[in-house]
Amino acid sequence: MVDHIKHVNVFDFAVIGLYLLMLSGVGIYLTRFNKTVDDFFKGGGKIPWWIAGISTFVAGFSAFMFVAAAGYTYKNGMGAVVLFTSAFWAYGLGYYVYATKWRRSRLSSPMEFLTRRFSQGTTYYYTLLSIIPAILGLGLNIYILCIFVSTSLGITDLTFNLGIARVTGLEFSMILTGVVMLIYTSAGGLWAVVITDVLQFFIILIVSVLIFPLAFMALGGSGGFFHGFERLLSESPAGYLSLQDVVSRPGFYVAYFFSSLLGYNAAWHIGQRYYSVPTERDARKMAILCAVLSLILPLLWIAPTMASRLLFPNIETIWPQLTDPAEASFVTLALTLLPNGLIGITISAIIAATLTSVDTQLNYLASILVRDVYAKIRKGIFGRDASEKHQLFISRVSAFGLGMLAIITAILVQRTKGVFEFALMYYSWFAPSMFTPIMLGFLYTKTPSWSAAASVTAGLIVVWFGNVVFDVSPYQYEFNIFGGVLTSTIVFFGSAYFKEKSTSVVASIRSFEKDIAAPATAESLHWDPNALQSYKIVGVVTIGIGVVLMLLSAVPATRDATLLNLITGFCTIGLGSLILWYFKNQSKQPLATEETPE
Repeated sequence: MVDHIKHVNVFDFAVIGLYLLMLSGVGIYLTRFNKTVDDFFKGGGKIPWWIAGISTFVAGFSAFMFVAAAGYTYKNGMGAVVLFTSAFWAYGLGYYVYATKWRRSRLSSPMEFLTRRFSQGTTYYYTLLSIIPAILGLGLNIYILCIFVSTSLGITDLTFNLGIARVTGLEFSMILTGVVMLIYTSAGGLWAVVITDVLQFFIILIVSVLIFPLAFMALGGSGGFFHGFERLLSESPAGYLSLQDVVSRPGFYVAYFFSSLLGYNAAWHIGQRYYSVPTERDARKMAILCAVLSLILPLLWIAPTMASRLLFPNIETIWPQLTDPAEASFVTLALTLLPNGLIGITISAIIAATLTSVDTQLNYLASILVRDVYAKIRKGIFGRDASEKHQLFISRVSAFGLGMLAIITAILVQRTKGVFEFALMYYSWFAPSMFTPIMLGFLYTKTPSWSAAASVTAGLIVVWFGNVVFDVSPYQYEFNIFGGVLTSTIVFFGSAYFKEKSTSVVASIRSFEKDIAAPATAESLHWDPNALQSYKIVGVVTIGIGVVLMLLSAVPATRDATLLNLITGFCTIGLGSLILWYFKNQSKQPLATEETPE
């Protein structure tokens, strides 16, 4: 038996408000970390591996994981375990291959890889193809997030007067979360992104660790936690705990697996994280950390969501206003099992899951525009490079402008419903064809400068024909993945029969090959001050989150709810204290590596 679903109250609003203020404050504080454009876009190449690793992992999260993925789990059961832990294998490939190659490439922006391995024209071509779907994706993430935030807070049907316009509760939530994101991303750069990502990871972890035992205790009733597992095993619908869905749709699961391999090794934000750490050894440690987290953490929300199938068998009666009520299964668990205050933490976790994805994309998109487009064009016009101060200013303006476009896109999506379907289709068409030449370009360098552009174009043409000329709708996802990857691969290797004619391009590729072959080790024997300070910031703010949780124990509630707040707060304070202790201990020691210039 479970209690009735609670409503958000003033304590939850207070927690969410404090969380948004925390993000903004951290971003503003971290402006002092950014003295150069390298600091803004790659953390000076000195971000601690565990911070970069956690940031990389949570960047793959969004409200999708707690909403759409939860809905898939509620309906399909064990198949979700196969699907949503597939990143484990992708990061495993990163550990053995791509972490090292990204770090050895010694880049300042993700698309600089295209310039060095292929040509400047390829970079411009990729930029043209990347920006529009990326902005649409940013807007969609904000839109999906705010549907559930505004619904959970009960403000969807309210109207807010902003002075210059009147907006709905949904639009107000988009603007508010978007503005907070703009502040800490455009001010603090990559340092702000990775540190707030770590803080948001802790919030996601707290909620997941709490929901897991509570869901099975609720399912077990007086029999307790283990009886809940017994009920799940004995009372689940037929085939729910088997791989029946995997067997019936193998093409979909294989396509998703290939999509994960591509996305978690060739996506620009993944490369950006790998080259933001001091050494290639750090990059590999990042990859193994991400692999472990990708295997364990999804189970903490998959298992409770499976339990919710028995706890809320008629979930459509709870959320009749939703198109797919199953997508509210995880949120329903939180609203039912957690006390007020921790419900606010849960909503903050869903906000966190999306903002980590959005802020990451903002930072790398800005780096593409500034490093790969603006700087090159400006040098061509004026004959010299812009100053670091000027480029840093343009970087912040670019991040802010892209964020504004994302907010506007989110508002347009909910006003023009067709944009949502169009954006999903548009994005899925591009990713397989675009990522394939990147992965292959690291491994094989004998193709000419135009090979990547030709591969992408061929892949897009095949996908376009399959979706527009022919009817592949029953297997659209599978066709887009396999068609894009296979076509791009054939054209990429086929282009090797043509010799590169430009001597400057050949020289650039040879330089790239030389870098890829040379180990990337540390330049200094001492810890970077910014890296050490990042430990302190994470520790202090984590302790602050724990204090807030402890204070919530004073909120009038049941004995169990009060005890839950106290235990959670105590553990969070302990975690923050451990990080501070580590910061203090490491500040006294040199970096344990030999000095070898890059």
